[in-house]
Amino acid sequence: MLLVLFSTQLHRARLSEANYFLDLLSEKFSNRSSTIVAKLLENFVEQRSPPAQTSSVVYSAYNYFFSRSGSGSDADAFPVADRSLLLLLLLGNQAKHYIPVSKEGPPIWSSAYRNALSSLRDQNARYSDLENGNIKVHLISFKDLFEIFCRSLGVEERMLLFYLILVENESFRVYVLSRTDPETIYIPILKMIYEAIEGKTNYSQVYVLLIFLLIFSQDDVNNETIQKISVGNLAWFTERPLLKSISLGGLVSLVLIRTLQLNLSHQKDIYFHTNCLAILANMSTSMLDMHAYVAQRIISLFELISKRHQKVVNKSQASGEALPYNDITVYEDLLSLVLEIINSVLTHRLKHNTQLVYALLLKREIFVPFRLHARLSEPINNIEHVINYFHARVEEANLKAPSSVEVLDLIAQSARTWSPNRLTVLPDLKFQYEEEQDAHEFFVPYVWALIHRRTFIYWSEEKAHILDEYRQLNDPSDDPDLSTERAER
Repeated sequence: MLLVLFSTQLHRARLSEANYFLDLLSEKFSNRSSTIVAKLLENFVEQRSPPAQTSSVVYSAYNYFFSRSGSGSDADAFPVADRSLLLLLLLGNQAKHYIPVSKEGPPIWSSAYRNALSSLRDQNARYSDLENGNIKVHLISFKDLFEIFCRSLGVEERMLLFYLILVENESFRVYVLSRTDPETIYIPILKMIYEAIEGKTNYSQVYVLLIFLLIFSQDDVNNETIQKISVGNLAWFTERPLLKSISLGGLVSLVLIRTLQLNLSHQKDIYFHTNCLAILANMSTSMLDMHAYVAQRIISLFELISKRHQKVVNKSQASGEALPYNDITVYEDLLSLVLEIINSVLTHRLKHNTQLVYALLLKREIFVPFRLHARLSEPINNIEHVINYFHARVEEANLKAPSSVEVLDLIAQSARTWSPNRLTVLPDLKFQYEEEQDAHEFFVPYVWALIHRRTFIYWSEEKAHILDEYRQLNDPSDDPDLSTERAER
């Protein structure tokens, strides 16, 4: 009933238009938000199965509203949990409002239902501020919640709930990042990104999944941990079928680089570019024992972007027209980020990443054209300093037709006497995810698209104007400026 009452928003041409019942619950009943959120979340976590089939009038009424026909997906197996989740997402993703905190202080930009999510605590943990009983909060099992997400993150409604709680609730975020089995959440995320990018489908889902990785990468301890966990037998990773074992951190790097490369060729969405490189940059100071294939892919990524950059420059020079500022700037930004990622690894972990040094030696000529580039010269100078040092050590060994194993041994030996003080100190790259105030313009159409897709209530698709926003977000090829606009947000 509530979803039907709120569906006035589904038919609005603009999100800014008023929606009587939705506004009523968001404003007049905001003081009940904590109780409402706690109950909806409790319904979701309990995952109660439908009642047994009987001939009673009550069951007939229930079956009318919650028909068992149609899709047999996991999300439809628990109807009360399913509808509670959709309602929670709808309330939690509405536009934030200015809320007065006190008579003296300025109002804050907030949402009562988001605040309710942020105040949830883990029922299995102890909190010093709760022991005196002065503060009342709703308790929920973070363990149960996390396990549901791990096994069913592919259900988009659950993915969006994971996003909401991860962003809003610091206690839950700390719980996720402090677990000793990060692969349980990383592997499903990486698999979904990889398959969506390969299939060129559901970019809205990929946007959210990349945010998860960005938030995870903000934690240095987590970055260290994923470098030490080995994963294998990944049938979905078809790019390198013979890749039997790799660190979890290495797998993250490969999936991100693959996303970048396919995005450069097809989608060309700046959001993908910047977020993938931001995650790699956050991880760069912790990269350890880099796999040979990861090292090759990082260098080949720089080579690909540099070729695209040169192609745009050559095209402009041949036509005699002024350089297309946006294209040139985008490629230079990407080149700068990749160079700074490589520089960061060399500065902090060169001795533990001999495969990267070896990959640099094999492709040392690709850096030459950028020696005098105003924006790129500093990281290029550092990288070439490393190349020259280790190339000289290999030359001094005077090996005839040395194998890769012999060269790697020489690099490992020479790295023992290497000092990072030889390099110019550049600022460490650190990126953080901050949700924009207009994030509801992305999430509200997304949530309504999921509600509409469930088909348990019929709405005319022609009148569901908000779905046009969702379709446009997932097909930016129709509007060449959309990707840039979204990235700026």
